[in-house]
Amino acid sequence: MDIFQNIWPNLGDLWHIFYLVFIKYYGWIVFVIAAIFEFWRLYMIEIQHQFVHSQEYTFLSIRVPRENMVSTLAVETIFAQLHALHVGKTFPEKYMEGQIQLWYSLELISMGGKISFIIRVPNRVKDLAIAAFYAHYPQAEISETEDYLANFDYDPEDPDNPYEIFGSEWRLTADDVIPLKTYRDFEHPAAEETVVDPLANMFEMLASIKPYEFIGYQIIIQPLADEEWQPRGALKVMELTQQEIPHKATFFGLLLKPFDWFAHFSYRSAFFGGGHHGDGHGDELEKKPRSIWMSMTESEKERVNLIERKIGKMGYSTKIRMLYIVPKEKFDVSRKGLMCGPWRSIGSVMTNKLKPDVSYTWTGTDYVFSRTLEAPYLDWLLQYKKRQLFKGYKTREAHHLGLTTFILNIEELATLYHFPITTKTTLAPSAVEKTESKKSQPPVNLPIVDSGNF
Repeated sequence: MDIFQNIWPNLGDLWHIFYLVFIKYYGWIVFVIAAIFEFWRLYMIEIQHQFVHSQEYTFLSIRVPRENMVSTLAVETIFAQLHALHVGKTFPEKYMEGQIQLWYSLELISMGGKISFIIRVPNRVKDLAIAAFYAHYPQAEISETEDYLANFDYDPEDPDNPYEIFGSEWRLTADDVIPLKTYRDFEHPAAEETVVDPLANMFEMLASIKPYEFIGYQIIIQPLADEEWQPRGALKVMELTQQEIPHKATFFGLLLKPFDWFAHFSYRSAFFGGGHHGDGHGDELEKKPRSIWMSMTESEKERVNLIERKIGKMGYSTKIRMLYIVPKEKFDVSRKGLMCGPWRSIGSVMTNKLKPDVSYTWTGTDYVFSRTLEAPYLDWLLQYKKRQLFKGYKTREAHHLGLTTFILNIEELATLYHFPITTKTTLAPSAVEKTESKKSQPPVNLPIVDSGNF
């Protein structure tokens, strides 16, 4: 005990040293650094808000063809074309002007059972978006429209507000480099109906609501450069196949390098050459296989293949919301289950899954000990969640409200947002807005009237 008392100072001395260094003399440095960081964060948020709100947007309403025999691959190609919104930003553009990558809002809504496809696009790529859809759906009708929520305001604290809302954001159950089931998994070449529409349940649910109800699904997509997310997928593959993962050099890693070296130091290896005789750490690293691919099960290999297939395509930073609006006296609790159900099929044991975020954005609350004692806090929390959800949905906010975004590639997005598929035995739901009549291209030899002849 005397030895330890001579080597180590007592706790009082340690506290005295801590007080002198971190409180009396140099503690202010920590607060200055924290203040600078917070001011910088607020500054970036402000200039980014100014940039986003200075942009002009257009709402496009798309009427789908009455008979849609086009593969969902066409929608995947459309999202590949829309990826052209992504442009590189210079240092002054990012940190002086607040420029960030803009985003699209894909919206599938039902007003009283009438289903509409609405897309909000930045004006700078409006013509690109229209051309992309017409290129694959020449029978569709695309028109500019107003924001359907422009004249609707909701305040949960207003006692005279006649409406009630319910909603949530969606999240993935696993790492976002693991893909969802896609429309390709719903194709069965040997079956009588070779294609099963993964959104069929969604369309039927939206068509079944009452005339006074509104249900909307909103998918915010922001294009990403490949290097912004695909390396994470490659690292996930290396992790699953137990390959040696390269470590990035960091400042803290450099500081801890001597301690890491000392922890793995071996006297036998250093002085007696034990590592060359199979007794040291170096020999164990040499014997470690580069990959366990050959010993993996078929299901494990399938997951690796799915990840590689996902990172092989363009990706978007994504946020998904759902919103239900109804008069207070007609609020239907059963709609909660119906709204959460249509995407259950887009997930499996081997793939990722989408589920509502019941922890933070779900407009409901649960008490911990006593509902009576916690009632004031629960009421405040519920109003806060409703206000944030509605604000995020109406403003189409991507990053500063709600959950952090996750990444979906163009194949996954095409699965979540596409027009109803017409097959031999099924037609698009009658509630979906469709073109009135079949259109065709004019003949190439159509005579042209010259106004100068009159």
